[in-house]
Amino acid sequence: MPAMRRAMYLVVLGVLSFLPAAPARADCTDLPRPNVNWRSCDLGGSDFAGIDVTGANMRGASLSNSNLAGANFSNIDGYRARFVETDLTGAAFDGASLTDARFDRADLTGASLRNVSARNSKYLFAILRDVDFTGANLHSADFTGADFSGATWTDGETVCAEGSIGTCR
Repeated sequence: MPAMRRAMYLVVLGVLSFLPAAPARADCTDLPRPNVNWRSCDLGGSDFAGIDVTGANMRGASLSNSNLAGANFSNIDGYRARFVETDLTGAAFDGASLTDARFDRADLTGASLRNVSARNSKYLFAILRDVDFTGANLHSADFTGADFSGATWTDGETVCAEGSIGTCR
């Protein structure tokens, strides 16, 4: 190999060695565990009550029509995740990123969404009774028809009145 071509080859190899590795592809058969990579997985209809997937990559994942009661989703990356018509009673999403996530008709009774970033998320006709939203960023979230009865609002002090539908009163 001519010297110039060999030198160029070595430079390209050197540059490639400094590039970040591509993120691991999701294996949608992985069992639930902290930091699991379920990116873009369709796990709808699952019975994962009580699972701990703290810190998981759930970008674009769907867990619609599932039983996730008591699950721990703290600190997940749930950008565009879907939890439509899902049982999330008592679930924890503390510190999670839920931008553009969907919770339509989900039951989040007693769930904790403390310090979540849930901008542009949708909770259409969701049950949000006794949910703790302390410190949450809910900018442009859509709560059409959602039941906020007894929920603690983002200031950590306001408790929504019984019958608060669509907005915390």
